[in-house]
Amino acid sequence: MNKNQVILHGECMVFKSEIPKNAKKIMVKQDYQIVAPSETTGNHHVVDVHPGVTMFESDGKIFMETTVDTTIRCLVKERHDAVTIPAGTYEFGSQQEFDPFTARLNAVRD
Repeated sequence: MNKNQVILHGECMVFKSEIPKNAKKIMVKQDYQIVAPSETTGNHHVVDVHPGVTMFESDGKIFMETTVDTTIRCLVKERHDAVTIPAGTYEFGSQQEFDPFTARLNAVRD
């Protein structure tokens, strides 16, 4: 993965980043972390969390540091294929779309 490459998973974007100094570790209570919540269907985009995967939050953004490959997937398996995320440090975001009627950028919703 080169520096400018982005992993797309539906409207969720995963890109190389650094963990901000003010980031707080997320105490994950299950075997996955929601990285892009579903606004309507409950089909969240999640990252599998296992030994070697650490999740962080800073200013409402989710970050991940992983020493092992992990997977981003949807809770409803048929929605999107699972994608492997190689070991590294990442930030999660949402794609945006331009609404020509309001002349604004909006987060893509499911």
